[in-house]
Amino acid sequence: PCAGGPGTGVRASLTAGLNVWAVLPASTDACITQRLDSHFVYRSADVGPTGRLFVFLPGTDAIAQHYQLILAHAARNGYHAIGLNYPNQASMATLCAGLPSTCYGDARLELLTGQPVSSALSVDRANSVDNRLIKLLRYMRATESAGNWSQFLIGDTAVAWSKVSIAGHSQGGGQALFIAQRHFVYRATAYASYGDGLGTVASVAPWVTRPYATPVTRLFGLISTFDELVSPTTALAVWSAIGMGTALVDVDITAEPYGLSQRFITAFTPANRTLAIGPNHNVVVVDANTPRFGSQVPVFGTVWRALSFPP
Repeated sequence: PCAGGPGTGVRASLTAGLNVWAVLPASTDACITQRLDSHFVYRSADVGPTGRLFVFLPGTDAIAQHYQLILAHAARNGYHAIGLNYPNQASMATLCAGLPSTCYGDARLELLTGQPVSSALSVDRANSVDNRLIKLLRYMRATESAGNWSQFLIGDTAVAWSKVSIAGHSQGGGQALFIAQRHFVYRATAYASYGDGLGTVASVAPWVTRPYATPVTRLFGLISTFDELVSPTTALAVWSAIGMGTALVDVDITAEPYGLSQRFITAFTPANRTLAIGPNHNVVVVDANTPRFGSQVPVFGTVWRALSFPP
């Protein structure tokens, strides 16, 4: 019953060899009524494509606009890249406060698929992560035929998850792991996240440690030693419990290649420390707090590549 408005709510540009689109979700599907901030889409005009898609999910109440450095870096490494907005205004801890521990998995499932399984939030199919990504891919297929966006779709109704490197920050990192648990993805990266904790070092939501459809060797994580919002000690322990190995790479003193490690940590000082609450929580991937060499080159560029978009 709802259709997108082709050509409306879209801004396109070519910047430093990158094609960039800002696309309002309602332009892809007029039934999308929540979190209406623009998705961001990046594709290199110069680098040969890898045939893989990098999808990034923002943290609580953040939007794709805040994560363009990593999107641009993915595109420069030959990936089609999407920063996808979704209904993330409240944290999972806030939504599930006082409810059974199964609340977290139910809420993330409803957020992903639109199935009405959660009493903590209300997300229909149109507003789900699944539908938003499918409709954006269909929109890009129609908008930019040279991009071969159809390779990331199965027909018109499903994402070709095996070609997707899914990643996210904080709440988005938990959602990336949840997607990797339900779908066989190319790889998944949790930035400053380990899923959902229950308030103690040894306790996580039941869904976090259940079997994953994605081989656990394809799961990765990066966190700051000084993260103010997510305990790095807990994150490392949970990553190990999931099966993300035992080796830990300190990216401040280690250069590429990083071997077979899946767990990464940093103590880098955030840029613009006064611009956000939790700058150390944001340092690993948020544009405003990510340190850079000069004005544009992200310090974590090689780390992002190793974790989320390898050659």
